[in-house]
Parts: sequence; structure tokens; C-alpha cells
Amino acid sequence: MNPVVTISGGGIIGNYISLRLNQNSIESVVIEKSKNKISANKNIRTVTLNPYSKKLLDDVGIKIPYAKIKKINVFDGEGTGSIDFSSDEINEENLSFVVYFNDLEDALKRNVLKTTFFETEIKNFKENNNDRCEITLSNDKPINSIFLAGCDGRNSNVAKLASLKPVTSNYEQTAITFTASANLKNPYTAYQIFSERGIFAIMPLPSSTDQSFYTIVWSVDNMQIEEQSIEDFIKENISYFEKKLKANIKVNSDILSFSLSNHHFENYVIGSLVLIGDAAHSIHPLAGQGINLGFADADAFCEEITNAYQAKINIDKHLVLKRYEIRRKNMNLLMLKSMDFFVNLFKSNNLYIKLLRNFGLSRVNKTQFLKKFFINHASGKNKI
Repeated sequence: MNPVVTISGGGIIGNYISLRLNQNSIESVVIEKSKNKISANKNIRTVTLNPYSKKLLDDVGIKIPYAKIKKINVFDGEGTGSIDFSSDEINEENLSFVVYFNDLEDALKRNVLKTTFFETEIKNFKENNNDRCEITLSNDKPINSIFLAGCDGRNSNVAKLASLKPVTSNYEQTAITFTASANLKNPYTAYQIFSERGIFAIMPLPSSTDQSFYTIVWSVDNMQIEEQSIEDFIKENISYFEKKLKANIKVNSDILSFSLSNHHFENYVIGSLVLIGDAAHSIHPLAGQGINLGFADADAFCEEITNAYQAKINIDKHLVLKRYEIRRKNMNLLMLKSMDFFVNLFKSNNLYIKLLRNFGLSRVNKTQFLKKFFINHASGKNKI
């Protein structure tokens, strides 16, 4: 087997890359360790797509239910500082779109089933004398590929095989997510509240009949849930956010939780191997940008591969991969550092820092240039 690109990991980003390359007549295969099955779990977890990520999906024919977000209201629950973002400020119809994680993953998986090897992992790989990558699977079958794309998450198997060491940091926080019904007054609006009870975000859910269903992503310091269950913590603290939002919120799903940390690699490329999406980097979910950074990575990678093949010249794969790395590494690191700054800023109980962040939010809210810069960056308009 001699595909142009072998993809380690059949998740959202890996399957998107495979679908897009195949549609451009560039052969790819996906190596996925899990079984071939469509998700049987309930729809609870969501992801937020910016307009550019949604366009990428539209362009490859992925159609799934989504909820539109036209406005985002962000405020400091402990003070008066606030900032509002609107799609009108950047001449867009929507700021972002909320989709169910399972819907997106399943839709992409269905489109690449024929080129996916399930219940299989990459056991090892090495460069050969013809400047190709010799890959051995866990079933001992060989693959001879030009590129090996690591899209297998933050604990990337291929990164470990290449002895790449990530730079990591633990936020000492837990993300809690569930769906709820709420009687919020403003349609197509998302809210984010920074408070001593955690970072609380509530966004509309995809629904064709009822606009009162929302997804909640709530990041809390681990020390706050050390001596009580997550369920009890929610019961004791959700009324605080109900008062802030002037709404009733009722949990109507199971509650999921996961520890929060970040990581990144100083090098995304070594030989034929390239790391993409969560395999290369992960950030705090407070701005919902993790999946969008992954799609931006995937877009840049596919562009570089496709442009090289359309030029119909000898492919310099090292130049192709280096161009991808240059385009994406610094942008991803900037976003990671920015999220860390905001997390640390709003975790602080220092009175002067609280005053400063209240002033800062209100100041930015009055400065159209800064607001437009932030919205354009989050929406994917600042494309490199």
C-alpha cells in the first residue's frame, strides 16, 4: 500500500483531512485504534465552530444540525466589567456555530469508511532510502507513504514513537459540561461569566423546534470540588449564575467532566511526520478555540499538500511540511499564551487585579478597533 498521506487517528481532524485530500485526488488512509461504530452515546458534548471552520466543512459536503450565535456577552461576575461581541461588528451573519461533537465526528467518519483501518495502530515507522516513510501497523501490515500525519490527540502515539517531548502545564481545573433548559431572553446569544465559582459559559444548542435548550461548559478550580461531588457543586452554585443571567437553569442531561491542561511541541515536523490539531497543541476551553485551531492546522496542511501536487513538479516534502509548520506554530502558541493570560487574570483574588480587569473589559468594549481585532481572530478571518 502506497498512499500519499497516512493519517494516525480517525477523529474529527484526521477524518476531515482524509476526506479533503481524497476529494482532491490525493490518496490517503486513516489508521484508527477504536472499533468501526457510530457513536451510541447521547448528545451532550458540543464544540463551537467559527465561520471559517464551518465553511471548511461546508466545502467538503458535511451537513449537520447547528445553533447560530450572533452575540456573545462576557462579564466579570465579581464586578461591573463587561464586553459584548456582535457579528454585525465584523459584517458577518454569525459569530459562531454550536454543534454536537458526536454529530460532527460521525458525519466525517461515514465519509472515509472505505479508507479507514479500524482496530489498528502504528507500531513503528522509519525513513527509507527513497525518502518515503515505511510504516508498520500493529497487525504487522506495511504501508509505504510520503507523509505521516499525526492526528491522534494530545497523547499522540506517533509523537511518542518519534521521541518528541511536549511542553505541558496543568491548570489545576476541571471542565464540567452538560445540557440544560433555560429561559434566557436573547436568542442566538452566548454568555460567559468569570467568577470565583469558575468560568461559566452557556450557549444555544442545535434544535429545530425549541430554542430553550443550551450547552454549559463550566471550568472550576480543583480545590472547589475536592470535598464534594461535582453534582453537589453544581446544585450549590448554579443559582449564582441564574441570578447573574436573570434566568432559571435546569440540568437535563448526564454531567461530563475532564481535567484541564495544555501542551505544545516545539517542533511539529520531524522527517515525514507532521503533528496536527490536538496532537500538536491543546489549550484551555474558555474561548472554545481548540477545535478551530485544529481546523486551521488541517486547512494549512491540506493547502500545502494540494498546492504541491497541483504544481506537477517533484515534491519536496520537507519544504511542504516546513511551510505548514511556519504558518501554524506561532499562531497556535500565541493563542495558547493568550488563553493562559486570561485564565490567570480571572483566577486572581488580588483586589488591584480585579479592578484592572473590570476596567480593561469595559475599556475594550468601548474601543471598536480592539473589539474588531479580537472578533476577527476568533472567527478565523486572520488566516495565514
